[in-house]
Amino acid sequence: MDPNFRPTKLPRGILPDGINVPPGTDIMQFIKDLAESGADFADQFDRDSATFHGGITEPVPLGGARVPESMKNAEGDDWRDLPEAPMQIEDDYGSEFNLLMEAHTRLNSCKKAISVVNKPVEMVMKLRVQYRGAIDEDKVAMESRMKGAENDRDGALSAATCTIFEMDKRFISQRTRACVKDVSDQGRFTFEDQSHFGEYMQVLQRANQAIFMDQKKMLEQIKAIKKAKKGEENTNKAADAMEVEIEEGVTAAAGA
Repeated sequence: MDPNFRPTKLPRGILPDGINVPPGTDIMQFIKDLAESGADFADQFDRDSATFHGGITEPVPLGGARVPESMKNAEGDDWRDLPEAPMQIEDDYGSEFNLLMEAHTRLNSCKKAISVVNKPVEMVMKLRVQYRGAIDEDKVAMESRMKGAENDRDGALSAATCTIFEMDKRFISQRTRACVKDVSDQGRFTFEDQSHFGEYMQVLQRANQAIFMDQKKMLEQIKAIKKAKKGEENTNKAADAMEVEIEEGVTAAAGA
């Protein structure tokens, strides 16, 4: 090999594909600098290196806080020897409470789906405007792309709205059902300009507002059930305490 040979390109793998050093760069010096830089970087994390943590040996300030005793042990405690946390038993508020919680969660998913359904609807509108007046091969291409975009749109509309129509009428108001139906029906409208599409965005907003109001009513019912349950528990505790007190009084009287 020619001892005067100087490479003009980096070997593959040193930098990501498609990225190279600027023209005129000394490749050998660049590789040497890169290696030294990598070594210096690694030394910062080597506890045996003089440059560990940048050479700073001062402990990290805790702002007056105390280091927990469990953290002072360098090796740490064996997790198998740690005490098991007691299992917390959730309160049972009854089947109606569970139905309300499930419905509230499902409506959250519906709101999220409705808030983004405008994107596939807008895509169909943009394609329609883009290929307006297309002929011959352009028309064939338009019809193919439009069919695919409309399928995506219809799927998104169905996924965002069908859950509402399947839910218990006790939890979903007629206003919400009507607003969600508008989302589905008007989303399939032949939009050809931004003004009409802007009106559709308001339809989406009204639907989510209606869902929010239904969720608000659900939360009121959920709170009422929990409050009634707590009140019942307190009443039972008071009755039990009174019963114990009476029994103790009877026992004391008998002993006298």
